[in-house]
Amino acid sequence: MHSKSTGLVGKGKWGKILQKKIQTNSNLIFTANSKSKYFSKISQLDWIFIATPDATHYKIVNKCLDKKINVFCEKPLTKTYIQSLKLFKKAKKNKVKLYVDQIQCFLNKKVRLNKNNYITRQKKGYGNAKNLLFRFAYHDFYFLYDNLKNKKIKNIKIINIKGNLKFKINFEKISILFHYNLNSEKRIHKINSTNLITKKDILSKMIKDVLNEKVDFEDNKNRSLFANKLIDKIIKKI
Repeated sequence: MHSKSTGLVGKGKWGKILQKKIQTNSNLIFTANSKSKYFSKISQLDWIFIATPDATHYKIVNKCLDKKINVFCEKPLTKTYIQSLKLFKKAKKNKVKLYVDQIQCFLNKKVRLNKNNYITRQKKGYGNAKNLLFRFAYHDFYFLYDNLKNKKIKNIKIINIKGNLKFKINFEKISILFHYNLNSEKRIHKINSTNLITKKDILSKMIKDVLNEKVDFEDNKNRSLFANKLIDKIIKKI
């Protein structure tokens, strides 16, 4: 018998993947979609998981925080730094936890950045430039937080937004070229020579650690806001 009671909002492809992992690590009380009437049920929960479309995150998480329930939200928390900051402030005010998916950090891999760096993620799929920033770049930004948090941005150059997304960020002393391609038959995700694709079940590890509060919530907040802030800057250039 699991000690934590949970709920899940989101029945899409990723929501179904999450559901199996949540059921394994907690007592899942209900699953719902974004339009379901589930708010009357959340007072009995320890945690609620949000895996709805990105555009709905702010409204749903905000209401859950008003109910003073711990929230796990799929990335991105919201699509702007300002909105995400408001949610983290509300969580602190209401004395509840707010955690944003940072699954890549559970790889436990260290990456050393050089003067010039290359990050690529390739697969078969779809998405426009802004969508790829939240689907792919968000992961890379929070993962590289320790490497980049104290570095000033000199400039951002958009190289290509059609067919695939390619942009370059010049920080002080280092530069990073990002290339996200959705026309590849091979699945690739690398930072320089470091492979970030794994077969390990790091999703279960993350969920279990969050439910047992064995994660650094302050660090998670900082990484999430860092990613939001960088994406805000890039979107202004597109």
